[in-house]
Amino acid sequence: MRKVSFSLLSCLITFGCLPSVSGTVPQEINAEQMVNALNDVFGRHSKQRASHAKGFCFSGKFIASGEGTELSQADLLRKNEQSDVVGRFSIGGGNPQAADNAKNLRGLAFELVNTKHSRWQLVMISSPFFFARTPQEFIEFLKARTPDPETGKPNPERLNTFNQSHPHTLRQAQYVASQPVPASYATIPYWGGSTFITYKDQSQYAVRWRMEPVEGRQGLSDEQAKAKSPDFLQEELRQRLAKGPIEYDLYAIVAQKGDNLIDPTQSWPAERREVNMGRLFIETVTDQQCDKKVFIPTVLPQGIRVSDDPTLAVRAEAYLISTSRRQ
Repeated sequence: MRKVSFSLLSCLITFGCLPSVSGTVPQEINAEQMVNALNDVFGRHSKQRASHAKGFCFSGKFIASGEGTELSQADLLRKNEQSDVVGRFSIGGGNPQAADNAKNLRGLAFELVNTKHSRWQLVMISSPFFFARTPQEFIEFLKARTPDPETGKPNPERLNTFNQSHPHTLRQAQYVASQPVPASYATIPYWGGSTFITYKDQSQYAVRWRMEPVEGRQGLSDEQAKAKSPDFLQEELRQRLAKGPIEYDLYAIVAQKGDNLIDPTQSWPAERREVNMGRLFIETVTDQQCDKKVFIPTVLPQGIRVSDDPTLAVRAEAYLISTSRRQ
């Protein structure tokens, strides 16, 4: 396994990119193989992320509702607690030229930091389903889609065989295909996918995160999307922000007994209880300084910890390897 250099790791920790990372990477999992698999499908682009390569940065704030203290002792969630926010909107996959006006997976990653220096990073996608249950399945999914050097396309027989034997890996793509191209980054719902454990006193809860746009979900017709520029979403957001911040509510979906806590390719029933943790205010599109930041979903405040979801433990190392290739 390729090792992340001490200097890079030190730099990331020093600049606050990797504090309080919970979980350990199982020895049999090779995080570099995950990054290689992404590069094999999308190509290796200098100074670009291996996944969610196309994106732009924003800043804002998060104000806690206070309801989250029912589930967690995190000081970030105390009523009216305000945290500074740096984040990034993106398009899934490793293509830095991905089209905004196509039906693509979207990403939202952001970090909260309050005056007490508590920190929380959330990494979310515009689908309630992830495409793999384990790191190994992640690699196999991408290998089945790796273009043949001669044809420039995946081997259809290999791809079909994988899809038939792993039908759950198609839920994400099927969901994305069923949704319209978004009218704005201000009108897309997002999900965290993986399960986390919140705790307070002697109580603990299994939860998943969901972001809901306050303006509501809005999409374009196929004709409207076709008429848009391949880069329309960033400019649209700038114009919208000129009139004021856009807002998202962060919810914790609370699991019930019997819900699967380790399979992010499965969603939980819609009737699960949801707790409004607070509101995200996106205020400004910024320069691309956040591209130097690694958003890792296991950077958590006291009061939240990782679950046994096997994808969580390996993601931190995979992100660091991807970052080292952009240096």
